[in-house]
Amino acid sequence: MLDQISSEIENLAPEAERLFYEIAKISSDGSGITRPAFCRQETAAGDIIRKFAELEGLSCGIDGVGNFQYELPGSDNGSMVIMGSHLDSVPVGGNYDGLAGVIGGVLVQVACKRLSIAPPHKLRTIGFRGEESPWFGIAYVGSRLLLGQLTKAELEKLKHKITGKTLAQHLEELGIKTSEVSLSKNRLAVDSVRAYLELHIEQGPVLESKGIPIGAATAIRGNIRHPFAVCRGEYGHSAAVPRNLRRDAVIATARFIAKADQFWKELFDTGNHDDLIVTFGILSTNHAEHAMTKIPGETNFSFAISSINNTVLAKLYNDLMAEARKIEKELNVSFDFGQQAGTEAVRLSDEFIVKTETTAKELHLSSMRIPTVGHDAALFARAGIPTGVIIVKNQNGSHNIHEAMKIDDFLGATKVLASCALI
Repeated sequence: MLDQISSEIENLAPEAERLFYEIAKISSDGSGITRPAFCRQETAAGDIIRKFAELEGLSCGIDGVGNFQYELPGSDNGSMVIMGSHLDSVPVGGNYDGLAGVIGGVLVQVACKRLSIAPPHKLRTIGFRGEESPWFGIAYVGSRLLLGQLTKAELEKLKHKITGKTLAQHLEELGIKTSEVSLSKNRLAVDSVRAYLELHIEQGPVLESKGIPIGAATAIRGNIRHPFAVCRGEYGHSAAVPRNLRRDAVIATARFIAKADQFWKELFDTGNHDDLIVTFGILSTNHAEHAMTKIPGETNFSFAISSINNTVLAKLYNDLMAEARKIEKELNVSFDFGQQAGTEAVRLSDEFIVKTETTAKELHLSSMRIPTVGHDAALFARAGIPTGVIIVKNQNGSHNIHEAMKIDDFLGATKVLASCALI
């Protein structure tokens, strides 16, 4: 059966390329791709896939919390395999991050439909909204909603970076009821899910550097994030305040960043923590007040650390918070790290790690085991659902305008996804 489905997936290559092209066109921001969560571009992406899926005979619609879903009945409709990923992108990002997993899932369903193959379980592909954290300050909005992990109070508190509207308002605009009763009623029945599978581009350079097209993800890194951190000092004349009386927010922030890099290197050099990541993605002074001749009184920055080892993650975080307190005392500044977000690291299903490897081998594709970064899959694995992530080789990394996944690599990973889904 794998040969038949693989052949049909190859036949669907022009449709896949068309979908990627059309969605890139409606998502273009002039430089890269921007599909903000719960906005026009994200909805248009889900609709373009829906029109294609409906023409191919799939049942499509919006679920009770606003995500797109595409469905194919199976021999046993009392249980289902979910394939999914997200439709949104980061600001000025690439076209394949998230989107490849949604299109890949739909291609598996369409291949089965065209071949009149009834999968053992109902197959549902989900196009999640708002997986990326820039839009509301938290990640996995669509999957959190589906799994009942956001309260009515949180929906009314979370505000969109661009629109300024609350998450509750965005949901209501889609016709989604946001009462506690409705949120509970529309929660996914976890016991009905046989497995959750996510195809995703690699967001780093490992597979590309080794010339390996398929990654069998072993774990999803946990992370601790502060998206809106601030360091406050005091503005002053640059030439009038001596060092011991200064309250320089830039120097303090730079000291904190340097210490984070030092701690990271020390852990990395032990040889056991090459999965550990430290990132300061946003760093700025206040453009309305800063000047070359002023001591900077404020910086704004983001701070994120991640690892597959929760113990290491917690220790690094605690060490850095202690370092921030030391810097505050020494330089007479204050750090306000603001809202904390993040998730714990989670191990992925051994069943799907092995299935990914064996299927890749059958298809004469090389593969390797690698950890991966945060995806919607993390929440499903944490909910106790057997979860697999198939990683696709991608050129030029991710979260930038140069993402360049090759269609042959995508089709190979989609074939592996099909094999995993038809369990």
